[in-house]
Amino acid sequence: MLFDEVAEGIKRVKSEAQEAAKSLRHLTPQVSSSGSISTVDKAEVVLQDVEQAVIDKLIKGLKQLDVISIVGVAGLGKTFLAQRVYRDPRITSHFHIQAWSYISQTYCKKDLLLQILACIDQKTQFSEKDEYQLALELWQCLLRQRFLIVLDDVWDIEAWNALKSSFPEKNNGSRILLTSRLTDIVGKPCNLRTLSESESCELLQKKLAVIREGGYSQEQNLLGWKIAKTCNGMPLSIAIISGILATLGEAGWEEVAKMVSLTAMVGATEQCRRILKLSYRHLPDHLKRCILYFGAFREDQEICVRRLTWLWIAEGFVQKSESECLEKIAEGYIRALINRSLVMVGQRRYAGEVKTCRIHDLLHVFCVKKAKKQNFLQLVRGYDEDLTFDEPYNPRRLSIQAQPKHFIKSRIICPQIRSLLYSSRDFGVRQLRCNFRFIFLLKLLNVLDLENISLGSDFPRELWSLVQLRYLAVLGWLKNGIPSSLEMLSNLETFLVRTKDDVGLSLLQDTLLKMQKLRHLHVYGALIDIRLANDNLESSSLLNNLDTFSTMKLYLGQSMEKMIRKFPNIRQLKCCLVESAEFTADSNRVMVMNFLSHLESLKLNLGKVTMHCVELYLPSSLQKLTLEEFSWCIISTIGKLPNLQVLRLNRQADGEEKQDKEIFFPKLKFLKLKSLKIVRWKGLGHCFPSLEKLVLDDCKKLQKLPSCLGESPLKLIEVHRCPNLDRNSFEGIEEQQMDYGNMDLKILISEEFEESSSWSVGDSDGWLPEEIDESSSWLEIQTDGQANDHLP
Repeated sequence: MLFDEVAEGIKRVKSEAQEAAKSLRHLTPQVSSSGSISTVDKAEVVLQDVEQAVIDKLIKGLKQLDVISIVGVAGLGKTFLAQRVYRDPRITSHFHIQAWSYISQTYCKKDLLLQILACIDQKTQFSEKDEYQLALELWQCLLRQRFLIVLDDVWDIEAWNALKSSFPEKNNGSRILLTSRLTDIVGKPCNLRTLSESESCELLQKKLAVIREGGYSQEQNLLGWKIAKTCNGMPLSIAIISGILATLGEAGWEEVAKMVSLTAMVGATEQCRRILKLSYRHLPDHLKRCILYFGAFREDQEICVRRLTWLWIAEGFVQKSESECLEKIAEGYIRALINRSLVMVGQRRYAGEVKTCRIHDLLHVFCVKKAKKQNFLQLVRGYDEDLTFDEPYNPRRLSIQAQPKHFIKSRIICPQIRSLLYSSRDFGVRQLRCNFRFIFLLKLLNVLDLENISLGSDFPRELWSLVQLRYLAVLGWLKNGIPSSLEMLSNLETFLVRTKDDVGLSLLQDTLLKMQKLRHLHVYGALIDIRLANDNLESSSLLNNLDTFSTMKLYLGQSMEKMIRKFPNIRQLKCCLVESAEFTADSNRVMVMNFLSHLESLKLNLGKVTMHCVELYLPSSLQKLTLEEFSWCIISTIGKLPNLQVLRLNRQADGEEKQDKEIFFPKLKFLKLKSLKIVRWKGLGHCFPSLEKLVLDDCKKLQKLPSCLGESPLKLIEVHRCPNLDRNSFEGIEEQQMDYGNMDLKILISEEFEESSSWSVGDSDGWLPEEIDESSSWLEIQTDGQANDHLP
């Protein structure tokens, strides 16, 4: 009888759950995976008085090194304000070097030094140096430079004490900007105030307006005003509430208004926590899994969106659809979480896609606790001791954040886990070697991310026993290439290899073409040589699922086209064209790719081809193109691409521009010219009817810009290291723009300081060119007086 009662109870619970799910679907619109990323992250209310006060303290005042601190409770917008100040043209034109470091509660000095040095010099590898060497390196980099260093989310004075000796005092107006919840932290405090009632209502109205275009009823507007007033002036609370309200009808708004009113007296931070919980409860199940997965990453970490979506796919979070590929659907999930203000945009690509994202630390704490409670994910931090993980309940996923020297001593006895992710900023130390015997115990792994610990010179044989793997990311110096044993991982969908020696990794064609489920293959720091195989390509299989691939060696010759045809559905490709040993001066220099009807992004390096002039046949689907070490004779081919929106031309290999006729780029929005030898850029008529952003970098001979640019809908012109460019050539462009009614054109010219002065706080994708990650100090020729929304 007891079992009958239990069974009946289970049925009743299931029935109630199904009814609740139907109700939720009725209230919550289905997540769209099409269209552009919403501008909800740009809907903001700026405290102009506070922002101006911080800027004044940074660029005015004493010549001595000074510390300014933005202080306030969690969710008040300290990091948001610091980012706006950091990117303001008045700041970027004043400081020679800028760097950003996230501190958080758990940190180590070496991690912080590595973060700052990576911002200043992205090309040099510092990870093998100890703390003393890193501190000295930083001190020398900053010496004789006016610098701004942001230390975000400082929890105690010890973090500042650990770093302050690395910042030289040279009486040149350098500054340190801190954000902290502590009111008595070091430096001159700038207390961030809460939003007024009118500012709270304005922020909620802006957020809701960009989420749902249809508008809201008068009753909803009144309820929204009431809700905003009771959010204690906390921007984070209001942003999260907007994401909830946008998915509900009027009855749902009334329930939210009651909840917010009841929690108004518990304190601003506690109210914010309860609103986060409410937002989580209103998420559909697939988005709940996606948001909890953020708990696997470091607090305040900017996460590469592409890699995140690949992980979601490997974890099985992304629901399949016949009309869209998995990657597009996963991008829709990111959009949905951004629209709910649960995920914040870090960096964007010029075409609008989100490049990096992060979540607020209050939400991170919630995700870590909730994921552990549900046995969804266990996060282990081990910065100061050996790691031993032997949990009786066997979590499904395990994320370890520790220094490599601690991880190699770890003992992981957890045979039921499906995912193991290891992360550390201090990665790639060559002399550290990990014993991977523990992998034999993890037969059920679907995801293995060991990109921050060295494999050494060979793949460990233990890897090939993980036949369930869908996602594998590794680091090593892999002198012997990628072994044929890789084909044993027949379920592998994403394979990422990072190497720091510029070597070529060989991969047999036979092995590659047996990986029928492979969707993403990327090697960072080396080229993949896949020519070594039998010549019978016609009889080998197609990789129909391969979506992105980098960086492949392609050998000029007849077999090149046959090889490319093995990837019929590829969307993004990065490759280097080379000449085989049999190639002669009379050999065919034709590269045919126009049959790749799904190809959207291509990066092609021609530096290893004699004369650099190759006849290209590119598909009309191409939207982004990067050419490196190219010949100018190729340019006429590019102008024929009807859908090209982004074009980067890097390192012109031949002489000056040879342009016989005018080239028309109908849809081009972004153009970057770097290290070209042109003297006078010729262009007549309406060559760029859609161009919005132009970047010129290291074009030392360039003297004048074409007048046709005045007819383009330009928003921004950036100029780096072009000493001979006549600044008067901008005047005609500006006048034409104003005649067309465009008063918002910005022209930014970098002053010559350190070429390495750059900023990047996010993980790079590594395989596609960054939009504009370079930054130095700017002289703003003309501006509309508003803050620059573009990254410096």
